[in-house]
Amino acid sequence: MRWIKKFETFDFSQTLPLASKSDLTLFYHCDDCDVLWKVLNDEVSNCKFCKSSSIEELSKDEWYETIGDRLDDDEVGELNSKRKLDDEEFLDLYNLKKGNNYVD
Repeated sequence: MRWIKKFETFDFSQTLPLASKSDLTLFYHCDDCDVLWKVLNDEVSNCKFCKSSSIEELSKDEWYETIGDRLDDDEVGELNSKRKLDDEEFLDLYNLKKGNNYVD
């Protein structure tokens, strides 16, 4: 209870350090094994699957468009709902560390 601020003492003039999960996600494509993957808050230089260094970083829209072309119609609906959830989920930047680990 000692960490809870009372309503009267809370400073509303400060910006809360929050960002959506999708804004902190990096999207990648490997040219060698043609795989797509995404990583939260961590830049990579090698493919997650084949360890190749010939990877490229994609924009969020490019990644979702490319992966949507590879899926069936019913799976595209699931992908779009997951994308919407990632856009709506916010992470506290004070507690976020590199590598998707959180500070206690």
